Amino acid sequence: MMSYSTVLVQNNWGVHLNFDRQFSYPPSCPAWLTQLQQYDWQQRGIVVWNADLGIVAHFYAGYALELLEHLQGNDAWKTNGLVIGSPAFQLSTSSMGNPSPKIGGAWILESQMELSPDQVQDLVEFLTAQKSLLKRISTYDKEDAKEALSKVYQLIAAYGRQVREGKKSDKLIETTKPNIGPIFIPRGNYFTVHQAAQICHATSKQIRAWIRKGELEAFDLPGLGLIIETEGLNEFLSQRNI
Repeated sequence: MMSYSTVLVQNNWGVHLNFDRQFSYPPSCPAWLTQLQQYDWQQRGIVVWNADLGIVAHFYAGYALELLEHLQGNDAWKTNGLVIGSPAFQLSTSSMGNPSPKIGGAWILESQMELSPDQVQDLVEFLTAQKSLLKRISTYDKEDAKEALSKVYQLIAAYGRQVREGKKSDKLIETTKPNIGPIFIPRGNYFTVHQAAQICHATSKQIRAWIRKGELEAFDLPGLGLIIETEGLNEFLSQRNI
């Protein structure tokens, strides 16, 4: 799939649409961006920034279409403006370490910025002009999500086969009480090793080497691999830039 960007540029803020993730910062990389913000700058979908506040917000095409529909059906923003940000799901404190399949939490907006009525009008016009392209991108996002879910099911199925094959083994297996408990993941946002490599301009092998040496903290999820907390990666990058 080809990379494509279209841009609305103003003096202190702006918005662009990425058709696909790009590795040369689209459309141009402001000097004030942090390395993590550069990652958001490249994400497929809509990116809105405010240079005065030093904030970059990203949201996927599907969310952009929902936002456009909401703004077209509600005129309150013409008087009050609008607060936007990057949608993220935050776990509630009561859900931490809770083995229940029902996970509590709420959707929040990270990297929030307030747009004036005139800025919201520009955003509405921009999203309206790119509506057909946003629908195409939303389709690709759904296909990617379906593929990722399929991989998870494959991992589960492979694990199930290993368990069944182990039970059929003629070898004597010592009966012990399994020590099984829920996996605890601290609240936050995380990157995979591959994503961290892109942000650090390194290879996945180098990222794993830093993790083994204790220079970069990561969590190892059985069956899924290593994940790196956003704040920890940001601190790691800051130390390396000193």
